[in-house]
Amino acid sequence: MQEIYSETFLKAKISGKRMAIRMLLIVLSVIVLLFGLMAMLSLGTALVFIVMIVVDVIIYFLMPTNKVAYEYIFVDGQIDFDRILGGERRKTMKRIDLEKVEIVAPEGSGELHSYERLPMVDFSSGYDSDKHYIAISIGEKGTEQIRFTPDEKMLSMMKLKSPSKIKDN
Repeated sequence: MQEIYSETFLKAKISGKRMAIRMLLIVLSVIVLLFGLMAMLSLGTALVFIVMIVVDVIIYFLMPTNKVAYEYIFVDGQIDFDRILGGERRKTMKRIDLEKVEIVAPEGSGELHSYERLPMVDFSSGYDSDKHYIAISIGEKGTEQIRFTPDEKMLSMMKLKSPSKIKDN
């Protein structure tokens, strides 16, 4: 029997929360640098300024990246949702098995109305122009909605594995 495999890579829209944190840290970094410069000039010592530069370097490394991407890997009925930050750091955010999925349908589908109050995890591109799907999955923390943006190949592979659970309408 042939292995059912598909992978989808997509760049995600930067969330407002991530962008706000980034801007706040940039403003904080500038304020810390200016404070260090003023303290150096008033106290006549460069030690305070050096400490403030170290604080700025720490802030720089804590700053969230602007580059967020998701990769979905579908292998024989199992989907891994990976988040890639800055094009370098990859983390598997969630792994689901189609056997524990009740339904996968396009966002806004009538098939999903009875699941609207469930908590949602978003691994989608975030762009309104993309077609997003919702998977209703039974996991360790209970039943939840998983929002993602699969491509046509992944959808067809999912249909091959579990045709009754994948909806197109």
